[in-house]
Amino acid sequence: MQYRFPVRFLPLILSAALLVSGCKTISEEAPPIMTRIDASTTTFSTKDTLSAEIVSETVGNETETSEVATEITEMEITAEKSTETAAETTEIPQETTSSAPETTFVPETTSLSETTTVPETTTEATITTLLTLQSESPPETTLQTTSETEQVTAYYGTNSYNALNFREQKGFWITYLEYSSILKNKSESSFRKSIGNYFDNISDLGFNTVYVQVRAFGDAYYDSDLYPSGEQFDGTIGTSNNFDALQVMIDCAHERNLSIHAWINPMRLMYTSQLEAIDDNYPIKKWYDSNKYNGTYIVKSGDRWYLNPAYSEVTDLIASGITEIAANYDVDGIQIDDYFYPTTDSSFDKSAYSASETDLSLSDWRIANVNRMVKKLYKAAHNANSSIVFGISPQGSVDNNYNQLYADVKTWCKSSGYCDYILPQVYFGFDNTALPYADVIALWSSMVKSDDVKLVIGLAAYKIGAEDTYAGKGGKNEWINNDDIISRQMSLAESLSNYGGVAIYRYDSLFNPESSVAAQVDKEIKNIEK
Repeated sequence: MQYRFPVRFLPLILSAALLVSGCKTISEEAPPIMTRIDASTTTFSTKDTLSAEIVSETVGNETETSEVATEITEMEITAEKSTETAAETTEIPQETTSSAPETTFVPETTSLSETTTVPETTTEATITTLLTLQSESPPETTLQTTSETEQVTAYYGTNSYNALNFREQKGFWITYLEYSSILKNKSESSFRKSIGNYFDNISDLGFNTVYVQVRAFGDAYYDSDLYPSGEQFDGTIGTSNNFDALQVMIDCAHERNLSIHAWINPMRLMYTSQLEAIDDNYPIKKWYDSNKYNGTYIVKSGDRWYLNPAYSEVTDLIASGITEIAANYDVDGIQIDDYFYPTTDSSFDKSAYSASETDLSLSDWRIANVNRMVKKLYKAAHNANSSIVFGISPQGSVDNNYNQLYADVKTWCKSSGYCDYILPQVYFGFDNTALPYADVIALWSSMVKSDDVKLVIGLAAYKIGAEDTYAGKGGKNEWINNDDIISRQMSLAESLSNYGGVAIYRYDSLFNPESSVAAQVDKEIKNIEK
């Protein structure tokens, strides 16, 4: 890892440069893209060269403001309100159970056809992101909004680590749910042994990449200045049980020649009781305690709080969190999950939408907000380490991405500057009535038109041996009656012209299954090994 700027005179130089330029964007060429090629691996990396300290991008034509506040009443997530029908596909996360899927799927009301249209150009105002120099102790994050510029003053330097990534990913998600048994109340040596066994099992199955959850609910499973420690980890830096969970996972992964990606949920936060319990110095707690920002920057939807991407301060915080990881840790990638807007209810961001005075519809305005955030996160990751990859794992249903989450997956698939790989969570069987697996992956394949974007297909190991309640009459018992669905899905994905790999959700579902499905899971593993 390389940290810059112990040089005492650089702040003066940067200040002088800003005065001369009138605070205009200063471009600095980033280090050249680095790849690692050895006898057993071939890497891929983004083809874009990015600026290192100060970058500018064109974003929404709406004027952002921090002077609005509103009262938000509690509301249920739209996905949880929807009514089931035979042709619908709904999956609700059960976060307290070990077998629960991490991803929420909402009912299908439309076909697989690409009927959603999104404005290609929704951007006019220029945003300049300023990353200041690192002092001996990391500076606090100062979040200030103006009508045309946004500034991030949390800076963590850059990392010269040469990332390990493979031409074809074969990945496993490891979630905060797994941490409850191997990390919570455990010593460093115990955790190191457990996660090492996890990675051995993954490697022995022929997989080469792990996605480890480092932020699930506005928390951190690493040493962070910006987010409080995750509830499944009591080894907080500075306590008697002092170790860094992410660093242990990185060490163990690289010892086994596994690529490791830090996986975050950018917008989803905690329950009220959890927010109230964290230290007052964290930005999300300050916003929660503020009459001005509670209900604007941070909004309650259902029983949980979420960050609102309409504000530059909010997306700055998320971007700084990514910079903090990529600069301070030798991760090979950053991945964001599919939790974007939690509701279609207009009250979630009514004040911000009104203040924007945009001509866009609420839906298109929200899509523009998410696009701006994703671009900023992509740049934050690559500015910290140009060799790592930035990925997105959206819902498998294209229509739900647009109609429920405001995620512009078509643009991300066909354009540079949003992601290096797209990993749709295609958690459907072959016989799913609304979303048959073969049709869904064909649609995603047709959408990936950029040479800079890899397509990786996400698969649902948690369904093995279980009734697929919302798959329709034909698919309801498919996962019970077959013990080779995952292996067949892997084979079909490999036939895609732009195939970039597969990923399995999640580790425990395949290697620590519930006893009721263990025999069938074991058969599925044997089929995967063939």
